Amino acid sequence: MVVVAVAGARGVHAQAAAPLPSPLRPDDVVVWARDHRAEIAAAKAKAGALAQTPKVVSALPDPMVMASVDHLPVNLMGVDASIVVQQDFPLSGVLGKKKLSAEAGAKAATADVARVALEVEVEALVAYLMVVEAERMLVVLDEQIATAKQIVEATLARLESGAGSAAEVVRARLDVARLEGEHKAVTAELVAKKNMLNAALAREPDAAVPPTSLVLPKSDPPAVSQLADIAIAKRPELSVMRFKAEKASADIEVMQSMYKPMAFIRTGPSYTMDAGAGVMLMLGVSVPIWREKLGAGVSEAKQMASMVEAETSAMRKMIEGEVSGARGAVVADKIRFETTRDKLVPISRQAVSLTLASYASGQVPLVSVLDALTMLRMTRMDEVGSEIRLAVAWARLGRVLGVVKVGVP
Repeated sequence: MVVVAVAGARGVHAQAAAPLPSPLRPDDVVVWARDHRAEIAAAKAKAGALAQTPKVVSALPDPMVMASVDHLPVNLMGVDASIVVQQDFPLSGVLGKKKLSAEAGAKAATADVARVALEVEVEALVAYLMVVEAERMLVVLDEQIATAKQIVEATLARLESGAGSAAEVVRARLDVARLEGEHKAVTAELVAKKNMLNAALAREPDAAVPPTSLVLPKSDPPAVSQLADIAIAKRPELSVMRFKAEKASADIEVMQSMYKPMAFIRTGPSYTMDAGAGVMLMLGVSVPIWREKLGAGVSEAKQMASMVEAETSAMRKMIEGEVSGARGAVVADKIRFETTRDKLVPISRQAVSLTLASYASGQVPLVSVLDALTMLRMTRMDEVGSEIRLAVAWARLGRVLGVVKVGVP
């Protein structure tokens, strides 16, 4: 058994060390996390352990073997003795009810594996989106550095023509230096975020991460009512609660079965000095007279069932609210992203082009060009940030619906 466990662990490590798909897409990350994260393996092991419980609780008590010396004369001439086997068994269906309760508990644990998987998948997907954000920020900075260097060339040209000053050249070079420093910082952040992604995928922190590819849905999510139906059908938490309700119902029947007695049989060979060898037989039943205790057990089980029912109802309402909130977040972030991408960024690019041309012709000062470049940088970074926030909102909506992905399942 130990050898099998070690071999399985080596297999998992070998898979974790395998290269990721290239380009790396959100669905690839979700699948990889689901296949490799130890939290899911632990949840499956728990469910597997609880799957054995029905066999344990539904079995009869172990028989007892007893040897008895009933009479041994002082002179040691003879003996009355017996060897007895005793078996207890209930006169009710309590063992079957216990089995049903344990089976429902095992089903709840199995359904909980899906909940653990959802949490793991969301964590990995968010880590992936942080990598995407850093990569796209580097693209923005590359563009900004190229533009800032064009401004430096323009200041040098004006200086050579006698229309500019050395101070303008220094000021323009300062902007380039600041952008290059920010580029190095974001590059370092990208390394750290890739390490976090590898950790979220159960890989070595320094394992290679291929380039990412993220494409967001163009349409809005479906209506809240349609999404709520999807969530009610797919959310594993509701499945867990359904099985807990089954278990609570079975537990009530278990406690009600306690009102019926437990029987036992004792039998085995015996020997007496007068009659010699023979067989002994004893029948008996328990007397469940402590009705208050039994009634309290039934009442407790009924209250637990009521609690599960109330929690299930509350969870359904909460899920409906979560669906509405998550959909609203997607719509709002989509509006912000599209506004920035389609309106603010083009206007900012146009402002940089116009001010740079005006500066080259001596119509505006250098500060106007640098302000326009700063505005473009801010809008481009807002574009990247709003795109990632939109992707995260899609991921959160998927979690609420019970299927983690960037989009609606």
